[in-house]
Amino acid sequence: MKKARARTGGHEFLVEQKHDGVHVNGHVLPVEWTAKGRQQWNLRVGAATYEAVLLPSDGEDGIVNVLIDGRAFRVEIDDEARLLLKKFETEQPTKVHAATLRSPMPGKITRVLVSVGELVEAGQGMVILEAMKMENELRSPAAGIVKSVRVEAGDAVEKNALLLEIA
Repeated sequence: MKKARARTGGHEFLVEQKHDGVHVNGHVLPVEWTAKGRQQWNLRVGAATYEAVLLPSDGEDGIVNVLIDGRAFRVEIDDEARLLLKKFETEQPTKVHAATLRSPMPGKITRVLVSVGELVEAGQGMVILEAMKMENELRSPAAGIVKSVRVEAGDAVEKNALLLEIA
């Protein structure tokens, strides 16, 4: 999963790429894009199509200039690392700590949504566990960096099995 916060024209958008699509401010959007050139794309959002061109940067970190259907936008982007750093700066230190994710019940791992070294936030989906004919998204108990992933898709796990560690 990738996550970024984008601000433009007085509006702020939280954009997340999850296993089921692109989410903007919590809503799934049917977005597709096709590269037309090195810094040019065709975007399809639902039935609407747009042409997007990445313009030369003015050198400011986290600032992107984009031309969409001829309209210029200056977009401030906080990527995952920048979001996590900002979260660390604003939260109490006790909220960020090492943690483990354990299976709450026996079942089968159908998907692992993160990888070692990835920055995660508390509450972020980490693993999909199938149990009792239902898929359950197991979420991170803390913000941090994924230190180890102990399971992979297809693994059967017992209750309280260690699935991954966060540092």
